[in-house]
Amino acid sequence: MSTPVPRSRRLRVPAPGTAAAPRPPVDWAKAGRRSVRRRATGMTATEAAVALEEAELQRHLDRDREDLDERGPAEIREWQRIAQLLATTGGVYDPACDAVVQDELATDAEAERVQQLQDEQRRQEQEAEADRRAALAPDVLRHALLGTLARTGLLDSLSEDERAAVGRLPESDPAAALAFNALLARAYEAGTAARAGTTS
Repeated sequence: MSTPVPRSRRLRVPAPGTAAAPRPPVDWAKAGRRSVRRRATGMTATEAAVALEEAELQRHLDRDREDLDERGPAEIREWQRIAQLLATTGGVYDPACDAVVQDELATDAEAERVQQLQDEQRRQEQEAEADRRAALAPDVLRHALLGTLARTGLLDSLSEDERAAVGRLPESDPAAALAFNALLARAYEAGTAARAGTTS
């Protein structure tokens, strides 16, 4: 006795801009193939052949619909493949023993692994950019410059104009302020090391 095949329910793609977050496009052909495999599990060759006929009939009835996507033809092709497979091998259909299915799952797993690596790299790049922007924030730079000047012993000897310049630099040119702070720190460390070498 054949197993009746429920009518395929095709989902429509949401209109652009309605999704709360961007999502990858739906692969309707893949969704159709997976739906067929679930329904075909446990079917014999005869049952799969009947299911194929019913799918082809449903497709014929839906031929004038304008909202049909590529899922319908993909479902029919998958029924054809499974029916032919069972006619050759006998027994009942089991996706776990279907080489085509297992190859597809392996490909999907590899694609997911690559996507995860790309997502992690993107996350790290975003964090690095956020850290860079934070380091270039005027208040942070001003605090760093004053700290370096205090460490070198120059802060107390700055004139009023020099203090004003130090205060303005992080606002007017953050990159220059960052570079100046690094050079000042390196010069101080080099001078300290030279003095230590002279006294030893």
